[in-house]
Amino acid sequence: MDTKSSKPVKGKLRIGFIIIIVVMLLINIIFGALIFLDLRVLKTPETTIQIELIEVNPEEVVIYQNIEVYNPNSYELFVENFKVITKTQEGDEIARIIIEGGSVPSKERRNFSSNEIIAFKGKGQGILTSKITGTIGVKFLGLIKKTLPLAVTVITSAEEVINEIEIPIVHVWGDFGEITTEQINFTGTIEVYNPNSFEMFIEDIDTVIETETGKNVGNLEITGGLIPAKSSKSFKGNGSVLIVALNAKTLIININSTAGVKIAGITKSISYSVDTHIDIPKIEDIIDLNTPTDAIIKSDLRATLNGFISDITLEIKNPNKIGILARDIVFSIFRVDDEEKELIGECSIEEGEVEPEDNIVLNAMIPIPYRKLVFSRGKGFLPDALLIMVRANITIPGLDQHIWVGVSGYQDMHPFF
Repeated sequence: MDTKSSKPVKGKLRIGFIIIIVVMLLINIIFGALIFLDLRVLKTPETTIQIELIEVNPEEVVIYQNIEVYNPNSYELFVENFKVITKTQEGDEIARIIIEGGSVPSKERRNFSSNEIIAFKGKGQGILTSKITGTIGVKFLGLIKKTLPLAVTVITSAEEVINEIEIPIVHVWGDFGEITTEQINFTGTIEVYNPNSFEMFIEDIDTVIETETGKNVGNLEITGGLIPAKSSKSFKGNGSVLIVALNAKTLIININSTAGVKIAGITKSISYSVDTHIDIPKIEDIIDLNTPTDAIIKSDLRATLNGFISDITLEIKNPNKIGILARDIVFSIFRVDDEEKELIGECSIEEGEVEPEDNIVLNAMIPIPYRKLVFSRGKGFLPDALLIMVRANITIPGLDQHIWVGVSGYQDMHPFF
């Protein structure tokens, strides 16, 4: 009896189990069909790819890669296996980068990025081709999955960075040095500021010194070099200008040079020109004043029937390594009474040139009538002294500039009377 009653129970359990399995199969079939239908209308996610060269130097570049994914669907997406392979124009692979993936919530954006250093090993690579591959998909219950492959090619030009090169900012100044018969030594300095975010070089510096009329009167030799990013650097050089340049109204230094950069193995140069004015030195700044130019004046009086005659000699010693020229030379004699003086004789003589490190003697003869020397204008019988003065324009042969100088000496009259 017990055996018979247990059989219906087991049969009922078996039937119930079968029913449960059938129900679960129907649910999965229906749910799977719904999912399949939903997946068929899976909206393709919006993918934005950004590749930039953010840091550059002569041989390397830091490449920034960013993949932005927007999920327009009502369910979460996943991205995985992002791989970026960068090649040169010749097809040489120079970078292989794996970007970690992840999930993208519904109606949201997510960025997947990476920075990598690419070395060009001395080869100029203007165009880089980056192929980006990966998988974008969706999972349901961890069992059903639908994926979309991603394959995008992006071309990046390193030359675009070079095309944005800014011209350097140049300042020029100079100093005049030792002078010779034909020219003056000139030391020039150019300060160059590099406004770019990468190292720059300057070379082929051609410097010409001209007058306001365009006449070439000198040159300056300057060797260039490298200038760090956002920095200034000074370059010095030596040259000379002709003596006649000092007769100009203004002097102009014209600099023609080449500035360039080397980025990611690519070299690009640009030409630029800069004009700057320099002050023309004065003659007193050129002649070495540390070694004075000595002048000695002497006078001898001799009596004649009509008065005295003063024989005056002027000796000029030139310590400079360039000749000097005395022009407009005027010899004057003054009667001196107490602190008053009165002109009683004067004469002019021709110009005289003193050779470098040499001396010259200039002579003048001035007659002094007795009426001017004795009882002159109610003064005493004789003056207290005679003031002998020589004035002249001192210059350098070939120059219009001059220095107005004077030399004087006193002669006591008492020994004569």
